[in-house]
Amino acid sequence: MSDEPVTSSESVTAPALPPRPVWTVVTPSVPWCPDEWREHLEAIAPGVTNGHGAPQHEEAVGTQARRGDWDLLLASRRGRLHAHRGEHREDAGTVLLCEHGWCAAVADGAGSAPYSRLGAAIAVHAVTHALRDLLQAAPPRGGAVPATALHTALHTALLTAASNVQQAMQAFADRTGCAPRALRTTLLVAALHHDAIGLLQVGDGGIIWLHDDGRTSQPMQGDAGEFSGEVAHFLPDTGALARLQQSVLVQPAAGCAAVLLASDGVEDPWYPLPRHAAALYQQLQQGVSSEHATAAGVSPAHTTTVLNAPDPVRALVDWLSFEKRGENDDRTLCVARRLGSVWAPLAAD
Repeated sequence: MSDEPVTSSESVTAPALPPRPVWTVVTPSVPWCPDEWREHLEAIAPGVTNGHGAPQHEEAVGTQARRGDWDLLLASRRGRLHAHRGEHREDAGTVLLCEHGWCAAVADGAGSAPYSRLGAAIAVHAVTHALRDLLQAAPPRGGAVPATALHTALHTALLTAASNVQQAMQAFADRTGCAPRALRTTLLVAALHHDAIGLLQVGDGGIIWLHDDGRTSQPMQGDAGEFSGEVAHFLPDTGALARLQQSVLVQPAAGCAAVLLASDGVEDPWYPLPRHAAALYQQLQQGVSSEHATAAGVSPAHTTTVLNAPDPVRALVDWLSFEKRGENDDRTLCVARRLGSVWAPLAAD
């Protein structure tokens, strides 16, 4: 037998790489809310069913509002995986103006819960409307109210509003016969009352505080579980209300340039969010440039300013369509900022 290696005239080629996925946008075939439940949902959260079911609403929704020297901008976009599968967006978000400030909420329904989209919608509606009603009383006559009293009022209102969310979700489950776990959702909340800002969080996602002096901070940590992608607490599970109420934080609004509420569809691609929050916010302010780098692996879809765009809502919806390999979840972002402020990060040492 010859010791010469066996050769072939045919060339050996490397195996072909798998083709990139082709993403489609499919309108959901099932109603956002089952018809037999709509009356119950309207009783629990009046007006929340308006617009749901229209294709343009399923793909993305946004809103903008102003109170005093604060501007609030919120957008929520269906993730590519849900769009490809013809599934509903499970994120929800809303902003509501109050007599002495504003409140905003973002929620991310659990992917394992079949009606989490309803739970998320109920949660943001219940918490913002409760805060508006609880904080609408005018200051008593006879002079200014001490800051401590205002902070206490906001703290108490946040505790009560959190309880109202749990009650609303349980009431909906009782009325429909739906298992409470089928409504599971996270919840992030920010509220301005006079000169104080209060925060609440249960579940994952991120709240970022941008300071006037160029610092960024994360006032509270999300409820990540032991493993990647795991969430330790969802409303209305046992223990979630206690976790939500334990998270209550009230801080002076002085020195705050902006507050961001981000669902995990935004937080995960920009992980760790506290480190990349400065670049994210500068993109929103001024657009993408070499000076305003993006997080590793994130390919921007909207490269011009969002906050100063002719149509900020449309611009934020477009910005949320950025790409990062493996990140295809729903995305919701709320930006509450002081009008006229141009935030800049601290210079590197």
